[in-house]
Amino acid sequence: MEEWDGVLFECFNGYFNSFKELAEDKKKNFDIKKGHSFRVADLSKMLALKLDLGSEEIRIAYFIGLFHDIGRFRQLIEFNTFNDAVSVDHAEYSVEIMKEEILGKVGVVKEDLVLTAIKNHNKFKLPENLSQQELQFSKLIRDADKLDILKVLTEYYSNRNSVTNHTLTWDLPKGVSVSKNVVKEIMAGKLVSKTNVVSEIDVKIMQMSWVYDLNFRPSFEYLLKNRFLETIYKTLPKNDIIIEIYRKVKMYVENKFMG
Repeated sequence: MEEWDGVLFECFNGYFNSFKELAEDKKKNFDIKKGHSFRVADLSKMLALKLDLGSEEIRIAYFIGLFHDIGRFRQLIEFNTFNDAVSVDHAEYSVEIMKEEILGKVGVVKEDLVLTAIKNHNKFKLPENLSQQELQFSKLIRDADKLDILKVLTEYYSNRNSVTNHTLTWDLPKGVSVSKNVVKEIMAGKLVSKTNVVSEIDVKIMQMSWVYDLNFRPSFEYLLKNRFLETIYKTLPKNDIIIEIYRKVKMYVENKFMG
């Protein structure tokens, strides 16, 4: 595993370092995405180990985690944004770059499985025609990705001295209450759709709704251990509907963990 990790590190860093003479803002965003990629790889490996997957499957999980966002770097250079809606679907772009730049250098087995999981990691809903193994690894990378994003978000929310990061707040007005459609979705046990989000409060409720898209008991264990939901909740105004939302999602997570 360590030798395999070394090959992956070299390949990832080689691609990362191929982008020269970056402006300071782009360099900062590159470093953020690099850190995210390595943490997601570690989380993918952790989940695979806790799920008692075999050694080859653990290697595949780590590989998918490390390269799931590899398209982000070229996306930022070409479009000057991480916003897929005004540029490209970064997961689809990652698949293109994997084929062009990465797969031939690392000799990974089950290339189609790797590419399918990467392609599906950012989709609102998984396609229904996946094989059992494709579904398992697509779910695994989605869990690992969300868990690290929640880590980054809650650290940002907890640091009152943080410089405002519009990538995390979407540059939306703070808002005073949760939008009706957002309430309707999360109370129905559904993921909140981005199209219904109109304020920072809605963004945070949407992030809490991600629990409905987590798939494995170790993911819920990690979520509870790090108190991500509690941290987000503490930053929200306290009214009856927000209290009710928090209780619902917290109970859902606890039941998934206990069950």
